[in-house]
Amino acid sequence: MKTMYLVDASNMFYRAFFAVPPLTNDKGMPTNALYGFLSMSMKLLRDVKPDCLVYCFDQKEPSFRNDLFADYKANRDEMPDDLKPQIPYLKLLAERLGVAQVERARYEADDVIGSLALQASRQGLEVVIVSGDKDFAQLVRPGISLYDTMKDLRTDVQGVKDKFGVRPDQIVDYLAMVGDTSDNVPGVRGIGPKGAQKLLGEFDTLEGVYANLYKIKGATHTKLVEGRESAFLAQKLVTIVTDLAFDVPLEQLRIKPIDSDALRTLLLELGFKSFERKMFADVASTAVKVAASDASSAPPQSEAAPKRTKKVVALEKWVEVECTADELRQQVDPYSEVWGLLSERGLYIATNGKVFRVASTDAEISAALAHKHLKWKGFDVKQVLKALNLHAARVVWDSLLAAYVIRANMIGDFTEVYSDYCGKTLPDFATPLDHLQAHVELEAVLRESLRERQGEFVLEKFDLPLVSVLADMELKGFRIDVEELKSQSQSLLEDIRRLEQQIHSAAGESFNIGSPKQLANILFEKLKLPPTKKTKTGYSTDSDVLESLASQHVIAKLIVEYRELTKLKNTYVDALPALCSNEDGRVHTRLNQAATTTGRLSSTNPNLQNIPIRTERGRLVRRAFVAAPGYCLISADYSQIELRILAHIADDPGLKKSFLDDLDIHAATASEIFGTPLNSVTPQARRVAKAVNFGIAYGQGAFGLAETLGIPRGEATQIIQRYFEKFRGVKAYMEQTVRDGIERGYVSTLFGRRRYIEELKSSSPMIRRAGERAAINAPIQGTASDLVKLAMLEVHRSLPISMLLQVHDELLFECPIEDAKLLAAEIKSMMESVYQLSVPLKVNVGFGNNWDNAH
Repeated sequence: MKTMYLVDASNMFYRAFFAVPPLTNDKGMPTNALYGFLSMSMKLLRDVKPDCLVYCFDQKEPSFRNDLFADYKANRDEMPDDLKPQIPYLKLLAERLGVAQVERARYEADDVIGSLALQASRQGLEVVIVSGDKDFAQLVRPGISLYDTMKDLRTDVQGVKDKFGVRPDQIVDYLAMVGDTSDNVPGVRGIGPKGAQKLLGEFDTLEGVYANLYKIKGATHTKLVEGRESAFLAQKLVTIVTDLAFDVPLEQLRIKPIDSDALRTLLLELGFKSFERKMFADVASTAVKVAASDASSAPPQSEAAPKRTKKVVALEKWVEVECTADELRQQVDPYSEVWGLLSERGLYIATNGKVFRVASTDAEISAALAHKHLKWKGFDVKQVLKALNLHAARVVWDSLLAAYVIRANMIGDFTEVYSDYCGKTLPDFATPLDHLQAHVELEAVLRESLRERQGEFVLEKFDLPLVSVLADMELKGFRIDVEELKSQSQSLLEDIRRLEQQIHSAAGESFNIGSPKQLANILFEKLKLPPTKKTKTGYSTDSDVLESLASQHVIAKLIVEYRELTKLKNTYVDALPALCSNEDGRVHTRLNQAATTTGRLSSTNPNLQNIPIRTERGRLVRRAFVAAPGYCLISADYSQIELRILAHIADDPGLKKSFLDDLDIHAATASEIFGTPLNSVTPQARRVAKAVNFGIAYGQGAFGLAETLGIPRGEATQIIQRYFEKFRGVKAYMEQTVRDGIERGYVSTLFGRRRYIEELKSSSPMIRRAGERAAINAPIQGTASDLVKLAMLEVHRSLPISMLLQVHDELLFECPIEDAKLLAAEIKSMMESVYQLSVPLKVNVGFGNNWDNAH
């Protein structure tokens, strides 16, 4: 390498937004900033042809400079609404161009650039910083220059002197006196550029100025005296950090080959057909030309897909070899694509014409792979990463997740998905090469289907990056206090025996409480309680029936409590110690990405998401989930995220106002539907409003509300009618979403994750109504799940903290006790700013030595 170009990507993106006139793609999404950013990127790649090009990004959370000065950058305007939806595509575009990306938590892009610039310069590279920010002038020296792409202006040492009237090494002190209004850096009030130039010309440095104050007379002396504190504060604020350490060698920041297929797909999605034609003119097909010429009349989903040159894998030349750590180090290219194949024959990795059989427990093999920057492919790649004990791996393809994005309710194991999409079955006693061939075929088919259903963004933005995060979480596990569980088990056993005696006494005889037949006989034959539900085998004794009978006979309430405690003891308190690893004292749940229809994660073996929390005894179980000695747990929980998303999607003024004013949403809703002042809302009215709020989000009707509240259906109908009169936007959203679902066959989240709902076309009214409820809820719950995923990715990428568990809207972390307060604040800030809705996201955080205390 000879040249390295370091791009202040955040700065370039903002400047592009204001420089390029408004543009939108055929879906109505603003694209002008992305267009300008791509134009400048292509100018660099085409005209400059650097060996190394690095995009450096600011972090969303405040930098260390905000600790020094709370008002640092406080004067910045809110991000323009048309810029927000373009941000998720920015890094994706950079990745598709093969450009390295670097950022660092608590530091700005300036600091990343400063540190890389000096490191590269010391290694003999010619460094060019691409930015229009004057702060970078302090870094200019022989071998490091500036380049403003918008003005096509290059600045070297002499250029800095010409522009600012001081040397590059004096720029920090120059800005310390002049200040920087764009960053709200104070400086010395009354000292301008001419005054700073004169002072530095005479006394060389800021310290020199203040050491010679006695020589400075008049108003300048007074200004300097009064501005001493702000001057030295400004000096710290404008100084670019240049000593950050990076794990990645500079050689690995070289420009990678452009991922042509993926880039082409993204360009077409953004509506950049002229870019697509220019960049791929040599392989452009007739389909591309047709799509470009007929873009105005063709709807997005029917636009002709461009033909693509497919990478042919010459599998007949591949060979199967025994695997050793030395072979992997020597034969596996550190940047190659690697297939991880799990089959009944064992674990294999395939790359560069060879298939290696891997002993997953071989620590040397894991170490050999961990030091490479491999791009993993496979089906359920997370299981491969876990088997190899690989952390922070990069996953570029997962056929399980691709199939899940395409159709969430059509997921099975590999053979099922392969058969569904390729119409083939694996041969009996399939060899590793048979498996590899099938995986390659399935990838090609799924990629085409993803393009047709516009699912690439969801897969690449959310699901693929999350694979390694979840693998790390599963490998880490959650520490269990086994003695605490043993104590709870004994206590539960005593309470269960007491309840058993009370139930037998209420029944007038002993019987097997766990037998539905015997219980039904006691309830409906002997005690003559009214049966409310019948099954094929007799009268039902499920929880709904028992709840309805609780007001009529004490036995029903006792049985409900008996079942709760029995389930708690058998499912969790007694089971968890057996599932706890002897090696680390932790339980390692499996977090499933492709198990729900809404995009939510699920937890199995054991299921840690369903530990009861509505009862005191259920909450006690969380006390057994503890932090390691010297560490504590942090709980970060999104508050009412689905209702906030509903307010945003429905664009309902009433709901939005409640959240914008930070009101108790349930009390505010009660105030609206019952016509009472907010401060006069009763607990009962709030309870009703809470049931309505959450019921509406799940498409619940009058029957469901009546069941939930135990009120007549007519009263429930009236309550819902009053709700819709006050919140007309919600009603309109529900009706429009159902219509869209019927017309398209699917509904979508804010990010484009689709849920196909066949029930909407059913001839059965009951099934259709269930489909309507699903259509109403899926965009809300699916968006919530994707926002949580975004938060997980952001925290995992940015903070030095172990993420242990995700439970719906709650994330749990483990960190050293002394770091807990700071990290909790950073997590809260990061989660609340991970995406901009029209109402604020709110996160509740807490920390403690166990889960119950933290929550």
